[in-house]
Order: sequence, then structure tokens, then C-alpha cells
Amino acid sequence: MDVNNLLSKLDKVKSTGNGKYLACCPAHPDRSPSLAIKQTDDEKLLLHCFSGCSVVDILAAIGLELSDLMPENPSYQKGNKPPRFNKYELFDRLMHESIILSLAVRQLLNFQDLSAEDMARVSIAENVINSIAMEIRR
Repeated sequence: MDVNNLLSKLDKVKSTGNGKYLACCPAHPDRSPSLAIKQTDDEKLLLHCFSGCSVVDILAAIGLELSDLMPENPSYQKGNKPPRFNKYELFDRLMHESIILSLAVRQLLNFQDLSAEDMARVSIAENVINSIAMEIRR
């Protein structure tokens, strides 16, 4: 599963660094983000609820299973990372994230503030575009 698919199922997502996020835990009533999400270099997704919810409960709350956190094809040659994006998806992903950034810029140019949710989505778009750039440079 792509990290963006997981993030789209969560509320109040905030980027805290490259491949790291905080969000509200769907397994318990959560007013402020207590769920840490990290995407590893080998595309695995790690979850940790600071309130103590189990990963199984977190995933069940959003209709996922443990296997959804692992890459679809984990086999690769030693020293090579699997591609983060399918080459056919690169352009579509880049266009989608660019549109999000364009809408945010347009709103700012019209002297309208971005909500915290909009800022979190802009941060995700930035991370996706940076990941695509890194993928292309490989």
C-alpha cells in the first residue's frame, strides 16, 4: 500500500519529516494526533499509537490488514531499492500533486489562508513530488 493511500484514510495528518507523519488514531476517540506513521526505505509502513492501540485495531478501524503495510513485491537484488512508483504512474502522480500545490498557491495569491488540513495536504504533495524526483534520479 502506498503511504498516501493510508494517509487518505486518516484525520488531521501532519508531516513530521521525510516519510514520517502524525494523525489521529482511528481505533480510539482522538482529538489530537497520537498515531505515528513511518514509511521505511523498503516501502514498509510502520504504525505506533502513543495511546496504546494495537496495530491490528488501528488497521481494522480503517478496513485494512497487516499485509497492507508491506510492499507488494519485496523481492529485489541486494543494494537496489524497489521503485517507489510504477513508471506509468509517475506522470499521473506528478500531475495530481502539482494540481494540489497549484490550488494552494492560487488561494494564497488571493490572500486566503490555508487551513491546517490544507497545509498538511500541501506537505504530502511536496513529499510525493520529492519522492518522484528521487526515483527519477536513480
